[in-house]
Amino acid sequence: MKKRILTFGVLLILVTIFVVPGVVSAQDGGTWVLGNVVEGYTFTAPSPISLGTMTPSGTPYKGSSSGGSLMGNNPSGYTVTGIDEKGGDTGYMTTSGGGDVLANRHEISDQDASYVPADTAKTFVDTSGPTDAVFSLYVSQVVAYTDTPDIYEIEIAFTVTPKA
Repeated sequence: MKKRILTFGVLLILVTIFVVPGVVSAQDGGTWVLGNVVEGYTFTAPSPISLGTMTPSGTPYKGSSSGGSLMGNNPSGYTVTGIDEKGGDTGYMTTSGGGDVLANRHEISDQDASYVPADTAKTFVDTSGPTDAVFSLYVSQVVAYTDTPDIYEIEIAFTVTPKA
């Protein structure tokens, strides 16, 4: 009888150790969770800019747009440049069909100073490591008396270049 009680007791202890919920044996296996972070970035161009109704004048029409951003994890950093890349009449505002071109070049900047012609690459962001940068686009346009009345436009294309 003692032998039976002793066996039953040992069995009860083993059941308690291995079957009771929440009890984990040191001999149980585990599950590895692996992931690979790759270089990447998220880029948002500044919002569109309207110069409104422009009349001929020697004073430039100016506008700006904030909201440009770059978030990236490249350890060497990034460069963001902006430029007008259209095939013809590069650097000038044109009518949507491309028939008319304003006499003066469109100018761009990252601040309300240091404007460059829109067909010249302008650096808006230059980092030397991972970044969370915000930037703005400033534009300037002079309208001549010889410019044909119409609606004119230009698109500034932004390029994000990860540094090596």
